[in-house]
Amino acid sequence: MIYLLLSIFCSTAIYAIFSLFGKYKIDTFQAIVVNYFVASGFGFFYTGSHGGGDYTLSEPWLLNAAIVGVLFITLFYIMAITSQRHGVTVTGIATKMSMVIPVFFFLIADEDETWHWAKLTGIALGIIAVLLTTISGKKNGKLKLAALTPVVLFVGSGLLDLFLALTEKNHLTTETAYRDFVPVPFGIAATIGTVVLIYRGIAKKSRLHLKNIIAGLILGLVNYGSIYFLLRILGSGLIDRSAVIPANNMGVVALSAIVGIALFKEKLSARKLWGILLALVAIALLTILSP
Repeated sequence: MIYLLLSIFCSTAIYAIFSLFGKYKIDTFQAIVVNYFVASGFGFFYTGSHGGGDYTLSEPWLLNAAIVGVLFITLFYIMAITSQRHGVTVTGIATKMSMVIPVFFFLIADEDETWHWAKLTGIALGIIAVLLTTISGKKNGKLKLAALTPVVLFVGSGLLDLFLALTEKNHLTTETAYRDFVPVPFGIAATIGTVVLIYRGIAKKSRLHLKNIIAGLILGLVNYGSIYFLLRILGSGLIDRSAVIPANNMGVVALSAIVGIALFKEKLSARKLWGILLALVAIALLTILSP
């Protein structure tokens, strides 16, 4: 279970780091690109040092890695915006309650998974929890555009969790496969980010600054850990796949709320407090009471 605890810690740390970017005027996108170079570089080094890294274009998980890489850099930027505008707590809930998407998928598509009232109730409560904690209301009769970022994050993170779970189930059957896969999506995300940075450098005369590099270094190590440890607990066999992500997410929702209130002095409305409560109840239903 140490992998589960480490995944919870790393995931929560990402939201906290993003919240600090605004305070220290970090260029978010520059730090994100550096983060992916760090995560992929560390991953490739770790893989090579353990006898792996002999890649070919016929790898069965290559397409999955490409999709995950695109989702990585897109969602990371949305996650950063959400953390800075809505706080650590809302970002944690929007990201981690997205587990209802892979849970629902596995209930329908995986014959090893069973329908149960607790799972169905948990999915419904999870969606309500996201709506309560993320929708910030209307201004001049129209929904604020900023209020939509947690919703986009919710849907995108659910798809990311689904692709990771499917990849682990279908392709990552050995220790070497885990080590080989993890750095590839990070490398793809780094490549996409580099292209964007080059464009920004030419079109907007944007330059890479040292403080953004340092921020990216820290973020990269934490980010690598969050994905690696999640994949390891998925493949451990200790918990069903439909319960692994909920168990991980319950810890992140709880810890992100604690960090948001204790370290960032976030003020939560009664509606958001109800959302946090429902999120924890939903994940408990999906994890503890489900067969």
